[in-house]
Amino acid sequence: MRRLFIAGRWLATVLAVLVLTIYFGRAFDARRMPQLGPEHRIEFAEEFDASMENDTDWATYLAIEDNLAAELEEKIPSESRPDSPADRYFANSRVHPGNFDGNWNHSYELRVPSPRGVAVVLHGLTDSPYSMLATAQTLAGAGYNVVAMRLPGHGFAVSGLLQARWEDWNAAVRIAIRRAMQVPGADESLLIVGYSNGGLLAVDYALHCSSSDELPCPDGLVLMSPGIAITSAAAVMNWHAALSWIPWFEQFKWLQVLPEVDPFKFTSFPKQAAWEVHKLSSRVYDSLADPDKAANMPPVLTFQSIVDNTVGATAIVSSVYDRLPANGSELVLYDVNRNSTMLHLMQRVPVEPVDFFIARAPLDFGVTILKNRDPSDNAIAVQTLAAGETEALVAESNMRWPAEIYSLSHIAIPFRPDDVLYGNGSITNETTFVLGALAPRGERQVLLLGPDFFLRMRHNPFFAFQSQRLTEWLEKL
Repeated sequence: MRRLFIAGRWLATVLAVLVLTIYFGRAFDARRMPQLGPEHRIEFAEEFDASMENDTDWATYLAIEDNLAAELEEKIPSESRPDSPADRYFANSRVHPGNFDGNWNHSYELRVPSPRGVAVVLHGLTDSPYSMLATAQTLAGAGYNVVAMRLPGHGFAVSGLLQARWEDWNAAVRIAIRRAMQVPGADESLLIVGYSNGGLLAVDYALHCSSSDELPCPDGLVLMSPGIAITSAAAVMNWHAALSWIPWFEQFKWLQVLPEVDPFKFTSFPKQAAWEVHKLSSRVYDSLADPDKAANMPPVLTFQSIVDNTVGATAIVSSVYDRLPANGSELVLYDVNRNSTMLHLMQRVPVEPVDFFIARAPLDFGVTILKNRDPSDNAIAVQTLAAGETEALVAESNMRWPAEIYSLSHIAIPFRPDDVLYGNGSITNETTFVLGALAPRGERQVLLLGPDFFLRMRHNPFFAFQSQRLTEWLEKL
């Protein structure tokens, strides 16, 4: 026993030294990242937080955003920025929010005549309400008045994400719901639509709304790349706190520090934000494990790429859909392009999704898969496995994979191909960049932004199908 005790103590010492070595190694390595600018350091005095919820209505929230814009201009004045066409904070740059047809870093509403319902739309982490614009327009076309919420910490400077907590996001969602209840259509139907972290917030609200006498539960949820189970690395994102409060280690707070070249999405990423999403994701996961709460979930429609580097693509099935009642929920999946040469360069080729679902059939939800009609052709077939069935039906389509695309991505789902910022370049604006079409070539490790930034798929070539499918599903609610 004494020898076992000594061996155990020795092993614990070795492990502790190893962990500390890795920890301090990462802390020192973080100092190699680019120097932080004011957009990484400023603290906003005007930002909303959960403690302000009872005193904040929609008009007050919009006023907070106006104050944030003024505060941002004061703390990061345009004249203090370098004369760069790729700096979102320089007024004459090609990525300044003011050079677009609207500053979509603010909350907004879309109104329609004779609405059949109201929809609250929620953007993702590091994003802005711009990411929900195309979907909001689809919803308006389907007869819904739309309330698009900017979540706290977003839209102005990335340092805002150092201040934001998941409780603040939840409180903002409730403010948006209260606003939705005030607009025409509220007495008909309430829909919550969420992308990435917005999808996680939508599910969280649906799971806990029954505990409130004041706020209604939604009649349906629409999720796009929902952050139900983010990568496991998020669970350790708060470990930096033991050192990062020291100015010499301040870069250790950041997962990446990059030039802010996107007008409506942050490119830098603080670890604190990932930690907040992890806490919210854990709360949702635990709630979904409660059969009573899961049974009260409304019908859910999800659009998801089967390859997704941000969230676990299969988690939406095991964590959500397998626990839903048979209530008309549907899952739409985008397969990889199995005719792409790049398929042979993938680290792991995904299994055929239809085989995965047929092996589990019959299901309480419907599944639709967009995939190659034939592995030697870019033409798309639509496979459908209806709820309660054991055989999938195949329908032809006029869709095709673009020749150069091997898959969608987490960030591609909500954007049209002709998006002026993230699209394929078919629509251009001489005063702005089309970030989705940039593919610069040159020597490696020269640019501050690497190939991952430029070559990650940013738009959904099948958005027209997605929009139609959403509209058809709403008809059945």
